[in-house]
Amino acid sequence: MGNNLDRIVNVSIEIASPIVDSTSFDNLLIIGPLPMVAPAKAPPKFGAYRSVDEVADAGWVTSGKNADPVGVAARVAFSQSPPPSTIYIAPQQLTPAAVTAGKTIEAVGASIGEYLGKKENLTGCTLVYDEDSRTLNMRLTGSVAKVKNTGVFETMSDIIRSGYSITINDSPVANADDFRLTAAFEQLAALKKKGDAAEFVVMIRGGKDDPAVPYGISVQYVGATAAEEDAEPVGRSGMILANPQNEIEEAVVTAQRAMDNSGWYILCTAGVDSSEYEDIAEYIEANKKMFAYTELGFFGVGKEGENKPAVGNVYYRTFGIYGRETTDQADEDIPEANRYINVAWAARCLYYHAGKETWVHKSLSGIYPSALSSTEISQLEAGHISFFITTASKNITYGGQVMAGEWIDLIRFRDWLENDMQVRVANLFITNPKIPYTDNGIALVQNQMIASLKSGVYWGGIAPDEYNEDGNLIPSFTTHVPLSVSLTASQKASRKLTDCTFTARIAGAIHFVEIKGTLAYEL
Repeated sequence: MGNNLDRIVNVSIEIASPIVDSTSFDNLLIIGPLPMVAPAKAPPKFGAYRSVDEVADAGWVTSGKNADPVGVAARVAFSQSPPPSTIYIAPQQLTPAAVTAGKTIEAVGASIGEYLGKKENLTGCTLVYDEDSRTLNMRLTGSVAKVKNTGVFETMSDIIRSGYSITINDSPVANADDFRLTAAFEQLAALKKKGDAAEFVVMIRGGKDDPAVPYGISVQYVGATAAEEDAEPVGRSGMILANPQNEIEEAVVTAQRAMDNSGWYILCTAGVDSSEYEDIAEYIEANKKMFAYTELGFFGVGKEGENKPAVGNVYYRTFGIYGRETTDQADEDIPEANRYINVAWAARCLYYHAGKETWVHKSLSGIYPSALSSTEISQLEAGHISFFITTASKNITYGGQVMAGEWIDLIRFRDWLENDMQVRVANLFITNPKIPYTDNGIALVQNQMIASLKSGVYWGGIAPDEYNEDGNLIPSFTTHVPLSVSLTASQKASRKLTDCTFTARIAGAIHFVEIKGTLAYEL
């Protein structure tokens, strides 16, 4: 039974839920290849990881001789002090063509396992098929004419029945008669007992637009070479085949997919070729994110021997940091972690709230500093490439600029302030039944602008109120909104409020101090 209060008064309460802002300016995203050794369960196309152990559990090797680039990059990120609470990883996926090639390999492998060398009374040769290199090594014990029951053509027939086509030297092959018309058959006919092996490639594909998968065949007489191992797969003795099943998508494609997921702000590459950096920078420039890369070239890599960064100087959302210990250090001698100095730097600086940080004078854990001459430092600075060197026994970062010359921290703070103000004003409309087109309504919008700017002062991106030499106030910021009576009827009818502006003084950061003084006997 009810309490009958609704006979006296009826109360209904609406919950005005504000927007929950999912935009992040504090986390990094690593883009790189999938684990070299495929785990039982593939890692997600976009995943959040809170420790290096979680990254290892997903399948990436994080240390040791066979470490994955993404695994090492994650280890470097979590090695920073303090470490990030979360990093995101978006592995480059196989291309559609690679997936198709993988299915071809699976189907062909089944046919080979069923028929190749499985008939009774195999004579005249030994057969060794190496699955990893996709090569068949046939060792003849007598003339080619005496070879019987290999199951080679039965294997080919089964492959064709499964819907695949076979070509050798661009000639379609479906049976033994077709094979006799190829140049490969002529090679076999001319094979000498003490001569080189007859080697040819068989191409197998599904549809006409599918990628062709190569398979190697090598035929040689036993004892043709002085030192041979009867069961050595030919693929390990010189025949190198393409691997279309391993082709991965371009990193910019991965970045585009990752853009659909929130939680990250700075994209860092790991194991991505530097030739792809420009495409990533171009894509990131059109989105409110940033891109950090490790610069391993720069010195003398231009067409005329000039210094040239991996990315052009036209981008305000891309920045690079030099990774070699010396400018002449060989690629194989670069410390493993130094290849991912971009990740270390981003993880270190994203720890601070936007506006609180500068990207210079930061120590990086696990990274070896560069030993650079004054000339080399000047050249890096001219190219807006940051670097990590030893200063008074402390290893710290220098530079802190994007490729176009603006400061990294200022771009980040600008993005944060823009988002903060948008969310505040949007929530004003969402949590109120109506904002009238009057001076009072316009003032409510202005109040949200002011609240956001005050937050910017609190976080250190906007300078506080200050005074000049005459004691006059220099305000932190100013705002302006129109008066309702100054707006036309058509403007009010559109229900769009425009001409709301503000000006704020950037707090900036001190990176260098010059002090001059005089010693005297009297002041």
